[in-house]
Amino acid sequence: MLKIYRMELRRSPILIAMPALIALDIAVLFGRSRHWIGVWPEASAAAQVVTLFLGPALAAVSAWQAGRASRSGMPEFLQAAARPVWAIEAVRLAATLTLGYIAYGIGCLVAAALSLPDAGPGFLWPSYVLLGVSTLTAYAAVGHIVGRAWPSAAFTPVVCALGGFVAFMTVGQIYGLFVLSGAPGMQLQPLPVTLRLLFALSLVGLAVLLPRPSRSMKGVSRRTLPARTRLAVTSFAALAFVLAASIPVAGEVRVQRQASSVTPLCRSASDASPRVCVWPEHRKYLPELTNMARRLSEIPDSWIRTPDTFYEYGLRPTDLGDPGFEIMEGHVRSAAIAMGMQTKDESLGVCIPPRDAPRARQAVNNISMWFEYRAMGQDPETADAGLTISGAPGSQRAAGEASVMSESDQRSWTSTERAHLKKWCRSR
Repeated sequence: MLKIYRMELRRSPILIAMPALIALDIAVLFGRSRHWIGVWPEASAAAQVVTLFLGPALAAVSAWQAGRASRSGMPEFLQAAARPVWAIEAVRLAATLTLGYIAYGIGCLVAAALSLPDAGPGFLWPSYVLLGVSTLTAYAAVGHIVGRAWPSAAFTPVVCALGGFVAFMTVGQIYGLFVLSGAPGMQLQPLPVTLRLLFALSLVGLAVLLPRPSRSMKGVSRRTLPARTRLAVTSFAALAFVLAASIPVAGEVRVQRQASSVTPLCRSASDASPRVCVWPEHRKYLPELTNMARRLSEIPDSWIRTPDTFYEYGLRPTDLGDPGFEIMEGHVRSAAIAMGMQTKDESLGVCIPPRDAPRARQAVNNISMWFEYRAMGQDPETADAGLTISGAPGSQRAAGEASVMSESDQRSWTSTERAHLKKWCRSR
């Protein structure tokens, strides 16, 4: 069997396409974004997203491999072989999976190597890697089944590749075949990942044991399947059906991570500055975040008070919601927005002007956005570069102009804005 396995590896078309598949893997890894570098869960998710393209490609290759025997007139050989047909099919599928896993593994190793210098303790999260493995395995198995049924050298692989990609974008959303991000505040649940792995393995069993349709045997007389084989096929088919029905009702594959499971990483820029606490995997953002907290605490105006500690979203949820900041796709501007809102609430209280007080509502937005710009410590145009801030263009312009005034002019501006809010703010 090992000799046949090595022969299948040498003959596999994916071996010829391996450089292109690896290049595709790396291109997808870096093409979407690079904010994942230095964050273990983000790097894990980025490496797993590659299966969005590698899965359909592997299905196409598997279909080509599975149909090779029929196209080359080998059914007679398979029927007369000393080893059972399922063993030969298992070796053929194993060769395809081996090469697919190698292409996938190279992307995972690249993601890990680039993250090592900045990510701190830890490594790629196994749950994300296993989710990718389950997807690749399922696609290879389905491609093998289709290739045995319709052994066309061109049409079947193309249909598998295109159909696989369409399935990824439709059914894949329902079945959670992939996740697009790996924020540290989220994690994959063991049960849904395990169910997907078992589903993929059940498809492998069907791909190996299902007999070839009579139309693909070119007139060769077919043996009656042994009772044990029929029982195995029935069992794998039933298992696949049960798992396919169970996956959607087993819960979301990705859920909120419990803050109690980790010790937050907390730092401050100086003894007089507020602390900033993040998930340990987001350590690379701490220098910038602590500087944002320091800038807010150093605004020279007596009415301004900052919280003692700024927490990342998920670390300190409350019954009324979670006021923590988020880091969206590697951008700390979202953190500046939350820090600005918290500083505004700490300084003025909760301000809820009614709808018939538009100037007061605008003042809330003006002051909140002014805090954002002060936290960023940049020219407003630089801070807003590449961002689309909707809903308050007037406030964006007013706060941007105010943030570059002299400190005395900014005190006058904020005093005017606060005067519109006196009736509508209450202490926390």
